[in-house]
Amino acid sequence: MAENLTGLWHGQYSYPSATHAPVPFTANLIEAEGAIGGSITERAVVGKAVSRTLYATIAGRRSGGAVSFMKQYEAQCGPYTSVAYYGALSGDGLEIDGEWIASGWSGRFLMIRASGLKSIARKTIEAKV
Repeated sequence: MAENLTGLWHGQYSYPSATHAPVPFTANLIEAEGAIGGSITERAVVGKAVSRTLYATIAGRRSGGAVSFMKQYEAQCGPYTSVAYYGALSGDGLEIDGEWIASGWSGRFLMIRASGLKSIARKTIEAKV
């Protein structure tokens, strides 16, 4: 398991219905003694902010492989301003997979450590050969 989550992560979250495409995001995480902080950048797909770049801060915890954090948008987006994320860190420390919850909505999310993208691409290529 990774020593900490500090670094650049690429991810996406999905809405509960097919009315919206999955939303890609970039997260910069900092972990110190289990506390997680950082920021997220994404494009708005709902509400008055559609197509604008949104910025959010995060604060949370990691305990072993369990990761949880709150994402707080700097400006209101759609029906909510904060989102709770609950996920599990993969054994190799390269992915966080889980669920987000906000104002009666929920969906799946996946984050991949930027340094892990090369590893995943290599595994995909090797599997095709």
